[in-house]
Amino acid sequence: MRLSEMSICGAALATAAAFLTFVQPLAAQAIRGFTYCAPPSRPACIERSVAALAMAACDEEVQLFTKMVFRYRECLERETERAVREANDAIETWRCRLDETKCRN
Repeated sequence: MRLSEMSICGAALATAAAFLTFVQPLAAQAIRGFTYCAPPSRPACIERSVAALAMAACDEEVQLFTKMVFRYRECLERETERAVREANDAIETWRCRLDETKCRN
């Protein structure tokens, strides 16, 4: 295997590794009722020197990271809304127990 072929292979492996790193949190967040929002990890390739052939792979990692940041934000918004609904329900239930005239029924 020549050096250029090894570099291309390395870039492909880096891209696959980056993709697999982000797939698991997406799957976990997709489960209904799952309340943990996994923060995205900053791509390591932007912190170190990257060979010319690996630049495309790093660019893909950065694009995926950007998508993950938006999904993380959406997850946090959904979780905040769910937590507020749950808190409101708990408060309403408690007030009803304290004073039956405050029950919805």
